[in-house]
Amino acid sequence: MDKYIQAYLQSLDLAEPQHTLAWVQSLQTAHLARYPFSSVNVILSRDLSLEPEALFDRLVSERSGGYCFEHNKVIFLALQSLGFDVRPLIGRVMLNGNPDNGRSHRLTLLQLDGKPYLIDGGFGVMTPRRVIALETGEAQDSLRYDYHVEPDGRGGFMVIARHGDTAQTLYRFDFAEYVESDCQIAHFYSYQSPDAAFVNHLVVSRIVAERRMLIRNLTYFEYDDQHVSDKTVAIEDSTMLYQLLKTQFKLTVTEQEAAHLFAHQTAKLRQMQTNG
Repeated sequence: MDKYIQAYLQSLDLAEPQHTLAWVQSLQTAHLARYPFSSVNVILSRDLSLEPEALFDRLVSERSGGYCFEHNKVIFLALQSLGFDVRPLIGRVMLNGNPDNGRSHRLTLLQLDGKPYLIDGGFGVMTPRRVIALETGEAQDSLRYDYHVEPDGRGGFMVIARHGDTAQTLYRFDFAEYVESDCQIAHFYSYQSPDAAFVNHLVVSRIVAERRMLIRNLTYFEYDDQHVSDKTVAIEDSTMLYQLLKTQFKLTVTEQEAAHLFAHQTAKLRQMQTNG
C-alpha cells in the first residue's frame, strides 16, 4: 500500500507532508486539477473495485477517472497513511431538491488541531475547491461560488453553493458512523443500478485554477470563474468527444471507447426524446 500512496503523492508534486490545513488544501487543489471526475468507466461496464490497490491503479496509474467513492477514498487513504485523523461520511445528494434521496455521496471528515473540516474531492464540476471549515459557520470563498454549511433541520447539515442571488443545495450529511461496507453498498448502486445517474449519463469534469470544465451527456461546458464567463459547445461526433476527453480532461481513453460512449449517449438522448 505504501508504494501506491507514495506514487499518488508524488504525482501531485506537493511539498513535504505537514499536519497543517494549508498542506491539506494543497493536496485537494492538486487532486482536482490532475484527476478528473468521470462516469466513463461506469458506461464502459468496467469492474470498479474499491480495494485499495485496484483503486489506485485505476485512478492514479491508469488515469481513467472516477467519481466520489473513488476520489474521496484515495484522498482518505492518503491522509490516513500520513497520520491525519479522518473518517468517511456518506451524504444525500440534493441537486434535484429532494432531501430524501438515498445516501450516494462519499465525503471525508478531518479533525485537525481540535477542529472539524469537510474534504470533498469528488462532486463533479460543483466540487468545492477548498476544504470546508465546519466550526466557524462562515462562507468558504471559492471564486464564483461561496460554500455554506447550514443545519438541515434533521440533525445534520447541508452544503450550499451560492453565487449572487442564486443558491444550489449540493448535499446534506450527518456525523453518524460509516464504515467501508456502507460505502461499498452505495458504490454498488451507483455503478450497477439501471436507474443510477452514472449508468445513464456521461459526466466528466475537471477543476483547474480559475476554470471548470464539464461534459454532460453530449455537451461540453467551460466556466471561467475568475471573469464569470462561460461557453457551451455541442459534441457532434465521437472524434470530437475523444479529443475533449484526452486534451481537456487528461483521461486515458481509446478512440474505440470514445465511439462507444458517443453511441451510448446518442441512444440515451433519443430514448429521452421519445419518452418526453
